Amino acid sequence: MAETHNKALVSVIIPTYNRANLVSRAIESALGQTYPHKQIIVVDDGSSDNTSDVVRHYPDVVYVYRPNGGQAAARSTGLEKATGVYIASLDSDDIWEPEFLEKCIDALENMRLDFVFVNWYQQMPDGRVIDYFSEFQYLTAFWTTRTASPMLFTYPELRRLYLECCPSPSSSVVIRRKSFVGAWNDRVHVADDWCLLLDIILAKEAKGALIREKLWHKSVSDDNVYDGRDKYEVMKLLYIEDTREMLRRYAGQLTKSEARLLQQRCIDNSYQLLKLSSIIRMHYIQSFGKLVSAFWLNPVLFVQVGLQKARK
Repeated sequence: MAETHNKALVSVIIPTYNRANLVSRAIESALGQTYPHKQIIVVDDGSSDNTSDVVRHYPDVVYVYRPNGGQAAARSTGLEKATGVYIASLDSDDIWEPEFLEKCIDALENMRLDFVFVNWYQQMPDGRVIDYFSEFQYLTAFWTTRTASPMLFTYPELRRLYLECCPSPSSSVVIRRKSFVGAWNDRVHVADDWCLLLDIILAKEAKGALIREKLWHKSVSDDNVYDGRDKYEVMKLLYIEDTREMLRRYAGQLTKSEARLLQQRCIDNSYQLLKLSSIIRMHYIQSFGKLVSAFWLNPVLFVQVGLQKARK
């Protein structure tokens, strides 16, 4: 490793809520990293179980308790305590491979990146474990035509990719502290990690790269912020309400075509939500309200999307 690596501290933020049975795995995963210079901060987001007792068994870990406020507020509390040059956030039910931090920081330094993210082992509801990016539609064009790792994106590619999707959940990314624009957005339900990176990407010509190697394990359980929700909730909270927050937050930073992309996602999912409510739930009034709100985002686009769906 380069000599500068020996001087750079990375702060690892582990937010947790009532996961006393899991958080020790995440802590030991962070402690077991081959990269030696790390600060590990566990933020207990108002747990009512014995999380504090579990964490206090690790004297080298900083323990912070706060009243329950959600994952974004917990991560932001950890950021206030962080002193590292680099910032990583590990969900308390996930684990890293031992070389995760070393390889990420090596890429950040050698390529002078703002952030880097990595591929992972995805646990599926049926018990299968897959190579996540090999089945991720938004990366197919890059995955099949480029072999470099780390894979550097051009700025237009990076901007388009993150407006379309978030390919880097919290546990997959390491960010240069100086690149932060603010903290995690606690106005969103699910997309706080997505907004954090959009803040960086839309504020300047950011540099980001992907390490193709699978360097962490993502678990799926009923209390996951994303994977633990049913399709109706994901559609309503992430693809409609959080997308509307993105339109509000980035109103002055988006081109017309970029704003249209977000509007279309919101409108399309509003149509789907109404259809879904007639199949699996009885939330007709709420779903119809989302559809009416979507109309006012872009009435012309709303009608176009509706006509396209009517033809199918």
